Amino acid sequence: MPSSVSISPSARRKGVLLVLGAGCAWGVISIFIRRLTTLGFLGWEISAMRCVLAGLIMAAVVPYVEPKAFRLRWRDAWCMAGCGIISMLLFNSCYFYTMQHTTVNIAVILLYSSPIFITLISRLCFKEAITKRKILALVIVTLGCILVSGALRQGGSISPFVFFMGLMSGLCYGLFSIFSRFAQQRGYSSLSITLWTFLISGGVSICLLDWGRFFSLMNSASVGSSWGILVGLVLIPTLLPYCLFTTGLKYIPPSLAGIVAAIEPVVATLVGFLCFGETLTWDAILGMLFVLGAIMI
Repeated sequence: MPSSVSISPSARRKGVLLVLGAGCAWGVISIFIRRLTTLGFLGWEISAMRCVLAGLIMAAVVPYVEPKAFRLRWRDAWCMAGCGIISMLLFNSCYFYTMQHTTVNIAVILLYSSPIFITLISRLCFKEAITKRKILALVIVTLGCILVSGALRQGGSISPFVFFMGLMSGLCYGLFSIFSRFAQQRGYSSLSITLWTFLISGGVSICLLDWGRFFSLMNSASVGSSWGILVGLVLIPTLLPYCLFTTGLKYIPPSLAGIVAAIEPVVATLVGFLCFGETLTWDAILGMLFVLGAIMI
């Protein structure tokens, strides 16, 4: 969607609501991650399982919903490979590495450098205008994410390489919007983009997982409970938000979608408060208001 094409108010509202829904669905992921972590799974293993099972579910369901979604021209394969390898596997690798070598708060802040990357790349690739309103929204949403993360209150140290990896997680995360927009411009549907994202990332992940360890850990708890948590992880904070997000990109530009998706840490903070008894601090509340304000702007 070039910047020269105006967006109708109804289309903008629809796109914003879809991306908001995606951000909210991503924000509840901790409910599933914490349960799988208690079973003994590592972060990268959860990410790999997520991709494999999502790819299998999509491959089983999509033929009945949209058979044409499997069609992929070789000259367009780079778009889907970018979504699956860079924006899924490489993003998770950089993000988990950052979390392992500094505080989670700092990792979240660096991850949400993504709206800035999306805005700059969208300007280069899609000629999107960088308006004063957009710059103001970027500044406010960045401040909001810093406050929500609690980094100002808790602090933390970080090495130059870990800082670089954190920024890389933000870049790779943001590139999903860019690759998805390129794919849409080439005629691919939201379902097709989501399908190929997880077919590619899941195919690579199959080779990375220790399947003996996987089944051992899954069987260490109630079989129905452990598989239910894993399927819930794939359906609610994985397939649902990616489908909503890519659909939203049909109606609003990537830079706007990147700002709106920052609702995710707000929802994650509320989940921590409501589900896990975490303290809702003054800076988190102020940060939530900042993020909501940026979306309104």
